[in-house]
Amino acid sequence: MAMESKEYTYRSLEGGSQLTADVYYASSATAPVGGAQPIAIMFYGGGFVVGSKELVSKNGIETLVLEFGFIVVVPNYRHCPSVSLYEGPISDAHSCYDWVQNELPRLLSNVSIIADGGRVAVIGLSAGGTMALHLGAANNPPKAVLAFYSGIYFEDAFWKLPMPAFSKLPNFPQEFLDKIYEEGTVVSAPSLFKKAQGDSPPEPDISKPRNAWLLSHFKDGTWLSSIVQDGDYARVDPAKLFSSAFPPTCLVHGSEDKMCDAKFSTMAHKELLAKNVKSKLVIAEGQGHNFDTKLAKDDPLFELVRDAFRFIATEVSL
Repeated sequence: MAMESKEYTYRSLEGGSQLTADVYYASSATAPVGGAQPIAIMFYGGGFVVGSKELVSKNGIETLVLEFGFIVVVPNYRHCPSVSLYEGPISDAHSCYDWVQNELPRLLSNVSIIADGGRVAVIGLSAGGTMALHLGAANNPPKAVLAFYSGIYFEDAFWKLPMPAFSKLPNFPQEFLDKIYEEGTVVSAPSLFKKAQGDSPPEPDISKPRNAWLLSHFKDGTWLSSIVQDGDYARVDPAKLFSSAFPPTCLVHGSEDKMCDAKFSTMAHKELLAKNVKSKLVIAEGQGHNFDTKLAKDDPLFELVRDAFRFIATEVSL
C-alpha cells in the first residue's frame, strides 16, 4: 500500500496568517474498499512554543494509515508567547477538530477518499497531548483520546519547579530572549534540539531566541506561567474537564520522564476510571520524554505505540 498527503488550510486568522494541516491517507488505488475511513488528528509537542507538523514521526503516521486504516491529520497551530495557551493552541485545536468533522470529508472526496467525520480520534504528543485531552470535552467529542507524556494537573507544584535537566544552561541576555516578541504570529518553528550525532543524545539549539526563551523558562520553573499570562491554570488544565462523559482514553508515558512526570498520566488514568471512563495506561519502563519519536517500526518499544494505536482503532470501530 502507498501513502499520499495533501496540505489544507483549516483556519484563516486576522492579519492574513493561515493555519494549515497535512492530511495523510492511503492512495485511492489502495484505500480500503467499502465504507468510510476513520480520522485521527495528531498534535505535535514543543511546549506550545516550538515545533511543527513536519516533525511528527512518519513511522507513526504510516502505521496509523497503512496498518490501522486511519486518515491522519497533522495541523500546525499558533505558538506562545505572542498568544496565550488558551487563546492560541487550545483554540486552534478546537478549530481543527470542527474542520475535520465538517469540512475535510468533502475536500477528500475530490481525491476519491471517503472519510467519516463522525469517527474521529485525537492524538497528542507532550504539549499536543494537552490539546488532545482538551478535545475530550468538546461538543460531539471524539471517539477516543490518545495522549503521550502530556501535561496535566497544572496546579501541581511540579510545574513551578526548575527542571534539573536544563540546570547547566547558560544565562542568556534578556535582549536576546526578548527577540521572541518581535516574531509576531508564529505557527511553525524548528525543533528545540540539534540533529543528534550517532547514538549521542541531541543537544539543545540555543542559537535561536525562541529556543533560548523556552529553555530558560524550563530552567527557571516559569514555563507555565509564561504562557498562561492571566494565571488561570484551571482553564487550561484538561484534568478539570474529566467527567463520566469523557471518551475512552489511552495515556502513554516513559517512567523516567524528567520534563513531565509520569505521575500525571497515572493520576489521570485513576481519575478517569473513578468516573467510569474506559482508560488504558501504558508505562514505558526506563524511557524518558519523547521516547517514541525516533523509533523504527521493528524496534520492540514500537509495540507499545502500536498497542496504543490499536486502542483508538478499536474505539472508532465500535
